[in-house]
Amino acid sequence: MKTFLISTAILVTFLGCSHNNAFDRFEMSKTRELSEENIQSAKITQGDEVGGVVTAVYLNKIYPHLYKDAEYFYIYLNLQEKTQETQFILNNLPSLLVEELNSTNEYTELTLFDAEWKRYYLVGFKEGKGNLKLHVKNGEYSSSVLTFKKN
Repeated sequence: MKTFLISTAILVTFLGCSHNNAFDRFEMSKTRELSEENIQSAKITQGDEVGGVVTAVYLNKIYPHLYKDAEYFYIYLNLQEKTQETQFILNNLPSLLVEELNSTNEYTELTLFDAEWKRYYLVGFKEGKGNLKLHVKNGEYSSSVLTFKKN
């Protein structure tokens, strides 16, 4: 009987918390939660030298009704050398759309970050299959691969 009561108490304790997730402790919209689940960052490097940082948000998972004909990312960069041409590559294919945005834009709510010294882009690619492997090149510098699960 004692074992039954202890087991029941433990079971009730764990079941009482099972409906919570990491986002339940914060006040945020469903869109912001989806953004947090679909954001990744990487350093942009050449050997051991760091030339910047890239952060990408996979928009298709956040706005599936808007972004369904291709793969879209909201990308922002912090680059030390801003004179080099920046290239965005997904699954070894170059981007089809690169639109530079102001620091405050329609996607700012996804990251709550709008520093004027960063560069912001809406980037589109041909529709991909399976995992999406994104990387950014800036001159001789390149980021590691950011892998996003499509489905």
